[in-house]
Amino acid sequence: MNVSHIRPLTGRPGLLQGLLVLLMLLWPATALHAAAPAQDGPQPLLLGEFGRASLDEGQSVSYTLATPVDGTYTVVYTGDGDPAAFGLVIAGADGTELYNDVMQVETLIDLTAGEYLLTFTAQAKADLAFLVGIEAGTMSEDSGEPGELFNGGVFVTSDVGNPLYATLTIEPSAYPQQVALLVQGGEGDVYSAEVYSEDFDYWSTNTDEADIVQFPTSGGVYEVTITPLEGGAELQVSVFLSGPAPVLEMGVETSGELTEAGDSDTYQFEVTSAGASVTVQAGADDGADLTVAAGTQPDAETWYEYSFGDEPASLQFVAPQAGTYYLKITTDTDSGATYTVLAEQGETASTLPVNEPVTGFVAEAGQVGYLLEMTEPDQFVVVVLAGPEDQDLDLTLARYEDGEQTASDSSYASGSREVVALFSEQPGVFIVTVDGSYAADSDFTILATTGALTELMGMEGAAPAADEPAADEPAADEPAADEPGTDTGLIEQWATSAEASSQYGDEDWSAQQATGEPDTLDGGDTPTAWAAAFADSEAESLVLAFDVPVIPAGIEIYESYNPGAIAKIEVLDPNTDEWVVVWEGTAETAGEDMAVFSPALTAIDFATSQVRLTIDEPAIVGWNEIDAVKLIGTVE
Repeated sequence: MNVSHIRPLTGRPGLLQGLLVLLMLLWPATALHAAAPAQDGPQPLLLGEFGRASLDEGQSVSYTLATPVDGTYTVVYTGDGDPAAFGLVIAGADGTELYNDVMQVETLIDLTAGEYLLTFTAQAKADLAFLVGIEAGTMSEDSGEPGELFNGGVFVTSDVGNPLYATLTIEPSAYPQQVALLVQGGEGDVYSAEVYSEDFDYWSTNTDEADIVQFPTSGGVYEVTITPLEGGAELQVSVFLSGPAPVLEMGVETSGELTEAGDSDTYQFEVTSAGASVTVQAGADDGADLTVAAGTQPDAETWYEYSFGDEPASLQFVAPQAGTYYLKITTDTDSGATYTVLAEQGETASTLPVNEPVTGFVAEAGQVGYLLEMTEPDQFVVVVLAGPEDQDLDLTLARYEDGEQTASDSSYASGSREVVALFSEQPGVFIVTVDGSYAADSDFTILATTGALTELMGMEGAAPAADEPAADEPAADEPAADEPGTDTGLIEQWATSAEASSQYGDEDWSAQQATGEPDTLDGGDTPTAWAAAFADSEAESLVLAFDVPVIPAGIEIYESYNPGAIAKIEVLDPNTDEWVVVWEGTAETAGEDMAVFSPALTAIDFATSQVRLTIDEPAIVGWNEIDAVKLIGTVE
């Protein structure tokens, strides 16, 4: 089966309603007000991309559009007002007018493959919202010879009995945006939709729960599989693009509304200098929960924070580079949230010198950042912080490449004596952050030192003699320090059994994949790590059992895919059979491909052999997979 259609975009009832749903999902309610008015020259517009502008009476805006195939195209009005408030002229590359009339809800026009100019003129002050699409594309039952889909294309077929495959090509754009793959069936039809990128990123949906697969792109090639689960009488697959995110002006408070749990709004804002401090305050008017995340891509969660109840989310970070950043606001509250958000740019961080102590000051509940530039390759970076003994300061060191965090280390020990370290293979920029969230006004001293491994370890590259153990290995007749039962009392052990609130499979991706030593060597979605049954659905729990009860001194959680979702660590008190929280907060591993999360634990006075992890799946997009867990402690 390899079916191709070239018919009007209006071929299936309900498509316009689906487009309006997409409009709300892909854009905040403020999008039209934030959209730019008419430009001096035509703006490029991709097929299937939502276009918007706020126009005064008599004002015009023009777009250039390339059509990939011959066929009947539809200009769909997606605004709230009357489309007749706009005059529309469509002209070919040679200037020949092909359409000149008022805009319709759906304006159909036959076009050949080529480039066209669309000009909209407001008859009165109005907000323009539209897109252009065509019913076109193919899908195939043969996975070896998939069909072809493209942005703006709408594929329609019927009597689907087997999985359908296609290669989806999204045209390159000058800015990141969201792809919305809309999958619709007839009454009683249920489909699963799966999308893989060239980098093996994965997104999916089940139309019994949601009709839309949404993922970020600046252009690329993706593999799409649509599988009938129930029915299969009708199928329509539509590919649309969000366009650029609305602009959040620095220092200007903006309001928005999320209608239900899982809804999100995305904004873009500009940071004018590398090292600038950025603060984002977001709060819900009705006490709903909010998650605020920022990064250099629309779905990046390089920095994030939560609000609970009446307490607003206060996100602070030091921008590693100047340029465009994206802010995503999400709610887990079933009734949605009406919110306000304010982003502000502060002072630029100072440069932290190497091998020279620096004194600093952090205000109560505040944050201070430093830029640390590495000019040599293959260097260790070590940062030491010393503050008042009666205050609790925390320290973070993070490396960035092209605005994305590639490595980080944090120290959250009680008090104000903190040490962090990273290895840098290539020169680059590090951000050092002193966090006083749990401290009063505090002075501190901070020192950064760097050097090659051999220099820092006092080595000259010589290996130990063949008959001598390495410095970090025990002699052959001495027990290793991490073996249970040694006279050191220190035990490091891997989980031997595990149970989870849900798991993706009975073997692959099961809870048992989180036992034993790490066996997932590369970051990504792999069956050798535990994954929940559903991504981004709800908080999940993973309970791990260990052979020897210990008083916990530390823990190492090996996150192999989409790290950063761990929200709570508990241990079981065998005396009361109750779970006791030893850590709770926001993991500092978000944005990494793989990570070992090892937070400081609250001290307890009993031995335990069970650990329970709470994973906040909605906090980090995609499955949050765990490969192994090591418990470190002492025997009673």
